[in-house]
Amino acid sequence: MTVVSAALFGADWRGTPRGDVELPRECAARGWTVLLTAPGPAGAPALTVTDPGRDPVGTALDLVDGEPAHAVFVAGSVPEVRAARRAGVTCVAVLGVGATAPELRAAGAVEVHRDAAALLRVLDDSLLARPRAFGDRRPTASTASTASAGRSG
Repeated sequence: MTVVSAALFGADWRGTPRGDVELPRECAARGWTVLLTAPGPAGAPALTVTDPGRDPVGTALDLVDGEPAHAVFVAGSVPEVRAARRAGVTCVAVLGVGATAPELRAAGAVEVHRDAAALLRVLDDSLLARPRAFGDRRPTASTASTASAGRSG
């Protein structure tokens, strides 16, 4: 499975203890490919899309030959949720600056969590932990080697 996120380390990330590093670390420990569409702090087990352009979700998936049906986007704003929807990727949202839960749901988020720490606490019951909901998400050999070669942090 591929977890793509702008929300975890977006432009407004301030390094607060909200599970921002722990969530991608746990996803990576489960064998999921984690991609960030904005720079993250050192130690984040993820690939970073350095120039996501106008299609951050598609660009991130292209980086690892990911399929929309095998990905989940973690978003923190209405435009990010809409970008996931345009790319055909299921979206889980964490409350960000200026976005309310109803606004995120109306934009297309399937789940909304208070922050990354809250999502981490219910990870096993979230859409991130239900690979069968989106098909077979086992990493391929090429995805695993790409992720290992391109990890930042």
